[in-house]
Amino acid sequence: VFIPVGQLRHPVWFVALLLLSSITSAFKVTLPLARSGSTMSVSYAVDFLSLMLLGPGPTMIVGAVSAWSQCTFRMAVKNPPYRTLFSMASLIISVQAAGAAFHALGGNPGLASMSFAAMAKPLIGAAGAYFFCNTALVASAIALSTHQSVFRVWYENFLWSAPSYFVGAVAAASASIVIGGTTNYWIALLAAPPLYLTYRSYKIYLGRIEDEQRHVQEVSDLHLATIEALALAIDAKDRTGKSHLRRVQVF
Repeated sequence: VFIPVGQLRHPVWFVALLLLSSITSAFKVTLPLARSGSTMSVSYAVDFLSLMLLGPGPTMIVGAVSAWSQCTFRMAVKNPPYRTLFSMASLIISVQAAGAAFHALGGNPGLASMSFAAMAKPLIGAAGAYFFCNTALVASAIALSTHQSVFRVWYENFLWSAPSYFVGAVAAASASIVIGGTTNYWIALLAAPPLYLTYRSYKIYLGRIEDEQRHVQEVSDLHLATIEALALAIDAKDRTGKSHLRRVQVF
């Protein structure tokens, strides 16, 4: 329904943002969710920039391609096709929701320069709509597949990521203002450090969580091995019932 069937007004920018979104999707962190394999990348900042420059129609294609790249490359376990398609569809819905919020709050997509003050209100609405739709859809899929509460999965595993979406929106707004007001596009690269800092912070935080989970598992395995060794030692003392525990275990 919303795919841009007409000619793109800025095909060069569309191709550039498409490539940039695919590249930034490689900067991702794995969420510590059991049996989900979900990841989060910083490509949403490129989606916000595309939304402000090109509008929601072309941006939905940019978002879909970034979702495909995120689910395909640099994955420890290969995603099944249905999960990749779901990720692409959820980003398309999120982009359209963000575009609707951006337009409803007075935003005007295009390469014309807008002041940061005029862009603040529609940008906050777009970032909030994008965050809520994207995380709610993914949390719903995880909750249904793991038989958990949708709100609990969203609250415990996705709500903490909200600041990163607004950081990405601010970086994209800064880049769009620079692009609309000057021909020195290299200045727009100054929006990259906040995104990289956010990515590194989340990566370190989630790495610590993964280390803690690994430590808990190792301690649990050690306790189990200790109990099993004591049981086998007691079993070995009995000549008539030797290896009884093992036989019962096999039985």
